[in-house]
Amino acid sequence: MSYTAPRFFGVKTMSLLNLKSVTYHIGDKALYQNAEFTLLAGEHVGVTGANGVGKSTLLKLLQAELLPDEGDIIWQPAIKIGYLDQHAQMNDLLSVYDYLRTAFSELYLLEAQMLDIYACSKKSTQQSQLNRAAMIQTKLESQSFYVIDNKINAMAEGLGITAFGMQTQLAKLSGGQRHKVMLARILLLLPDVLLLDEPTNYLDVIHIKWLTEYLNEFEGAFMVVSHDQAFLNSIATNICDIDRQTIRKYKGNVAKSMAQKANDDAAYIKQYQAQKKHIDKLELFIAKNGAGVNASIANGRKKQLTRIERLVPPKQNKPITFMFRSSTSNAQEMLKTLDLVIGYSRPLLPAISLTIMRGEKVVITGFNGIGKSTLLKTLVGELAPLSGVIALSPVLQLGYFEQELYWSYPEATPVNLLKSVCDGLDDKTAREQLARFGVAGKLAIQPIESLSGGEQTKVKLCCLALKPTNLLVLDEPTTHLDMEVKAALKQALMEYTGTVIIVSHEQSFVADWPDRIVDIQSIINTQYAEVVKG
Repeated sequence: MSYTAPRFFGVKTMSLLNLKSVTYHIGDKALYQNAEFTLLAGEHVGVTGANGVGKSTLLKLLQAELLPDEGDIIWQPAIKIGYLDQHAQMNDLLSVYDYLRTAFSELYLLEAQMLDIYACSKKSTQQSQLNRAAMIQTKLESQSFYVIDNKINAMAEGLGITAFGMQTQLAKLSGGQRHKVMLARILLLLPDVLLLDEPTNYLDVIHIKWLTEYLNEFEGAFMVVSHDQAFLNSIATNICDIDRQTIRKYKGNVAKSMAQKANDDAAYIKQYQAQKKHIDKLELFIAKNGAGVNASIANGRKKQLTRIERLVPPKQNKPITFMFRSSTSNAQEMLKTLDLVIGYSRPLLPAISLTIMRGEKVVITGFNGIGKSTLLKTLVGELAPLSGVIALSPVLQLGYFEQELYWSYPEATPVNLLKSVCDGLDDKTAREQLARFGVAGKLAIQPIESLSGGEQTKVKLCCLALKPTNLLVLDEPTTHLDMEVKAALKQALMEYTGTVIIVSHEQSFVADWPDRIVDIQSIINTQYAEVVKG
């Protein structure tokens, strides 16, 4: 959604947005308590925080998709906002190109009005109408209307959209492709403020680099939620960190901000401990002197106690550690393909011959849309190959992590989901297992659809970890995960004695532990070179 607004002509000190004493609950869980925040014109803000603290919720509140329980969210009048909403409705009958053109619908409407004036013999003789046509012409030229096609094509090329076709109908796009098309349209709108929730999801390294450069040159303000620390480090001039039911703003990128946050946290702990000591002292005096000669003093202490604004207890983060259960296998070859051709109605890639050995850790790379996810789905049997052979080890025990957060029963709780994949698991053990992944307390008994993306991902990983496997196939498992869980996942995969096949757009996550990289683009180039040579 977007709202039309005047530009601010580079004024950097103007306040575009003010949050004043904002409180918001999901059920009985407080995400924000009297939170304050200000966004200035031109600020490039990264939004950080652990899974489930309310990062995506904050953007929904700013967009008025949700309303605060208390407090005010105040935008400057007529601000034009570009909001990346993963659930936005799209006209599936449109082509990719026609959908991107809707970013300029106001200009096309003006052009139609101008052409109508020139086409109408009556209007074309009226000076007032001719003056209006001239004004429209001037506006169209000032808005670079006549190079719109170039703008659209440049944006589509930058985000990798041209790879799956500008004339492709929206209804035929995958979730990742739709994400990129929605992002492209929002950027083409050139809003005053961008609100982007995980924009790098479904983007590969090349297109993340392009988006990074685009955002660094963006003259407006933006707030970006992302768990990709390297990406945030490269685009943010300020950090909006959500923690302990409040919002704190820091100057600098993630690295600088988190160093400052560590200092603030240490000071907060001292403040909390001092307050707790004071409260404990008051409560002890009241308990001992509720009656008797000091009763009046005790009543005074009670009033003093009620006036104290109690600090939120510092979160005692238990370190997240988990492991994947590996089953034994005597087979040397876990998976082998011979002239495998993958795709849907037509081949996506040349024939692939690939052998994965026992215990091998393999990364599948290639630009987004090239067919990595389709390859994984074919290897695990979710899609039938168009031709060729897939030979699996006879003792194969497969664990598959799919990128999409899809649940057959979205009202099921994490506890019930774990019990459904592990026979004989009782509620207590299920909750203990979930807690190891950071899904504890009431989160474990809420409907899975009510959890954040990161919390849902942790539930998926927990389900996967409960089953003995000797081959893990993982498609972008770090999407939505915070840094702590990513580190735990990386350690678990390094210690896993089985075989791993993984697709990940985060280079830092797969930088130093896999045994081999299978580059899809190299396979295509090799096949092409052989054809040319032949």
